[in-house]
Amino acid sequence: MTLGPGDLIRWIIDYDVYEASGDVVTPIQPIYAYGIVIEASKSDSKNVVVSQLSENGSLKMIHMIHDGFELISKG
Repeated sequence: MTLGPGDLIRWIIDYDVYEASGDVVTPIQPIYAYGIVIEASKSDSKNVVVSQLSENGSLKMIHMIHDGFELISKG
């Protein structure tokens, strides 16, 4: 999959609800951040600069594997 400018992505920033079973605690309700890809790296297309859809529209550099984002819509 090739990412490019205008693509809408999301990634988990926290969890709202956790479930406990014995000694195991599992997150079950993720809280997502959304952003629009501004630019993708030419050497690694999974590394992108994103304008986060929030009050301040901050720019972030995130990686698909390390930050676990997913493509929602192609731009």
